[in-house]
Amino acid sequence: MLHGIALRYFVEVARTGSLAAASEHLHVAVSAISRQIGKLEEDVGAPLFERLPRGMVLTEAGELLAEHARRTLLEADAVLGDISAGKTRGGRLVRIACTEGFTRSFLPAVLARHRAVAPNARYALRSGTPAQVEHWVTVGEVDIGVAFSSGNTPALDVAYSSEMPVRALLHIDHPLAAQASLTLADLQAYPVALLERGTTVRQLFDLCCSTRGIRIEPVLSSNNSAALHAFAALAGAITLGSSVALKGMTHETSLVWRPIDESVLNQRVLQVSTMRERRLPAVVKELLAMMVEMIMEE
Repeated sequence: MLHGIALRYFVEVARTGSLAAASEHLHVAVSAISRQIGKLEEDVGAPLFERLPRGMVLTEAGELLAEHARRTLLEADAVLGDISAGKTRGGRLVRIACTEGFTRSFLPAVLARHRAVAPNARYALRSGTPAQVEHWVTVGEVDIGVAFSSGNTPALDVAYSSEMPVRALLHIDHPLAAQASLTLADLQAYPVALLERGTTVRQLFDLCCSTRGIRIEPVLSSNNSAALHAFAALAGAITLGSSVALKGMTHETSLVWRPIDESVLNQRVLQVSTMRERRLPAVVKELLAMMVEMIMEE
C-alpha cells in the first residue's frame, strides 16, 4: 500500500538525487527515508532508484511512480488548501516560474491585481530558462509556468498559448518611434542593447542579421532584461523584448514597442502552463485566469 509519507520521501529523493539531500531538506533522518523507500520498492516489486556513487537516479519504474506520486501529493494539498481557504480566502502559497523578462513588470502587476481580491494569498516567483520553467511545472515544483515554448510539451497542460513576436523596445521620443514598423537596417543606424548570446531572442536576432548580411554589434549585452530596458530608456538605445514585457509599467511609460519586419522574429509562442491533468487549487485557478486576462488586454 502506498502511504503518503513514503511518497513524500520518495518524491524528495527523486528531486534532490540523494538520501542525504532529502534528509537535510525534510529534516528527517536518512535511515527513516531509506526505510520508507525500501518499503515502497517492496510494495511495487521493482527497484525505484539506481544507486550510483554520486547519487540516486530513477529507474523506469521509478519514473512512472514519480509522475503518479507528484500529482497525488499536489492534489491532496489542493483539497486541503481549498478546505482551509473556506475560512480564509486565498490563504495559501502560489508558486510561479517564468523566463526573466516577465519578472520586471508584468508578473508583479498580475500579482498585485490578484492580491487585491485575495489579500491572504502568498506567492513564490522564480525565473529561469524555458526548459527550466517546463521542468519545474512538470515535476510540481511550481504551480504555473510562463515562458516561450521550447517545443512539444506532453507533460504540460497549456492554459494559454499565443504568438508573441520579438519586438523592438525604444524610448517614446526615439527617432524610430514614429515609424509603424522597423527593419534591421533601421536598427543598424542606432545603438542596440541585447541579451547575451545563447538566449532564444539573441539567437533569432543573430540569425536574421546573418540572413540579411547585416552586422549589428550591441553597445551593451546583459543577461538581465531590466538593465537593457533601463539603458534603452536612458541612453536612446534600442533593445528587444515582447509587448507583454511592458505591461504593468504604469509608473514608467517612457518605452514603447514597435514590430520588426522579420518573419523569423514573429514565430515565437508564449505559453502559460500547468502540470498535466493536475487538480488546481481554487486560488491557483483564479490567478491563472487573471494572468491570461492581462496578457490578452490591449
